Amino acid sequence: MFKSFEQNTRIFFSGLGLLFMLCLVMAFLNENLLLSLIPFGLLVALYFVPNIELPMHLLLFAVPLSFPLTRLLPIEMDFPDEALQLIVTAFMLFYFIKKRPVYKLNFLLHPITLLVIASFVWTMLAAIASDSVALSLKFVIKKVWYLIPFFFFAFGYFSDTRNLRIAFWLMFTSLTSIVLMVMYKAKGVGFSFTDVHDPIQPFFINHVMYGSMISCFFFVIIGAYYTSRKGSVYRSLLAISLLIYLVAIYFSYSRGAWGGVLFGIGMMVAIRLKLGKLVMPTIYTLLIIFVLWLSADNRYLQYRPNFDKTVMHEDLSDHLMATVQGTDISSAERYFRWIATVRMSRDYPIFGVGPNRFYDHYRAYSITEYKTWVSRNLEKSTTHNYFLFMLAEQGLAAMLLYAALIFLIFWKGQELYNLSANHQEKILILALLGLLGAVFVNNFFSELLETDKIGSLFYCGLALLVLADIRIRSRNING
Repeated sequence: MFKSFEQNTRIFFSGLGLLFMLCLVMAFLNENLLLSLIPFGLLVALYFVPNIELPMHLLLFAVPLSFPLTRLLPIEMDFPDEALQLIVTAFMLFYFIKKRPVYKLNFLLHPITLLVIASFVWTMLAAIASDSVALSLKFVIKKVWYLIPFFFFAFGYFSDTRNLRIAFWLMFTSLTSIVLMVMYKAKGVGFSFTDVHDPIQPFFINHVMYGSMISCFFFVIIGAYYTSRKGSVYRSLLAISLLIYLVAIYFSYSRGAWGGVLFGIGMMVAIRLKLGKLVMPTIYTLLIIFVLWLSADNRYLQYRPNFDKTVMHEDLSDHLMATVQGTDISSAERYFRWIATVRMSRDYPIFGVGPNRFYDHYRAYSITEYKTWVSRNLEKSTTHNYFLFMLAEQGLAAMLLYAALIFLIFWKGQELYNLSANHQEKILILALLGLLGAVFVNNFFSELLETDKIGSLFYCGLALLVLADIRIRSRNING
């Protein structure tokens, strides 16, 4: 037996050595050193398979800490979380087999799951219809390793309540460490509004992303606080953390983050008052009326910005006043792109211009009346509104699918809160809906679902909502 084991070990390491040599040769010939890392990736995979949930633990810890690898290498990738997302995606089939009692038809046929799948299928169709299929398919492929880890894998992962606690403390530890570090660095520059960018480096590309993530995670901490034991050390730690996060959200100087916290709290109150089902229909109705009013007789042209007065304000009070008046540079630039998007959608109503294609098309549809000095768009950003982002790149159906998903989240959330008889469960549902409400508002002014920092929270939140729905209904049916 010992000789057989020794022989198999020798064969394994000989094969691994040959693979390493082959990859080294390929790396030299292709001038790509990353190819030489394949054998090490194989070893990592062999270690992870028996510990199949370990990559997910590491992924959740890594999300706040990740940074664009382009700062070090010519690779468009967030490191290390996207590498871990790929590992989790590769293990999904094994995990599905392991957790097959959990992945029943009630998950696959759940309305939220069906909307997620339908949105992805439409994204693929839009990519195929794109004028640059290769570029659009890159968007689709990246979407795969967002959906599988954070929604499909997460559903089975969170079915074990221990993992819910593990996930919270992993992400809480890494994100709170960053928040404390940012606060310390911001103190060094006097919490200056104009110096908000430097303290958040290298973990966040801008203050909007930073503010968005901490404003969304704020509601996760609320859930953890109210479900922890009174008088415990953990509860005291979480109480202090809530205060720290509120201060950090304020000093992020992100209006979307501020609005996200207010809307999330408002949604929690609405759910408790059993008014949650009315929120999104009311918002959608008001938005439609507002858009129709602006469109009538080109009324929107009356509100075009003054090019000379549209500036980036260095004082926070001036910035807020300019926001109200619509004269700050970021608001004016949003109007510029929103108008271009709506005009562009008339020519591409079905599939849009294709994923990853907004930047190359929108200028032809912009109007000079709303042009600002930042309209050069050197960073190649998109619409700054996820509804319009879907409309522009994937057509009207994609936008409606997203609108339906947001509507269903809070409709279902209200039903679950009413159905649940468990106090702690009710608190977790409220916290979850606060989180998803904050994501909705932040995403209304950006395209954050395609980012690791916010996409992870959103899709994990959806997975938890589906899981709660299935469990509560099953428990009520079975008595």
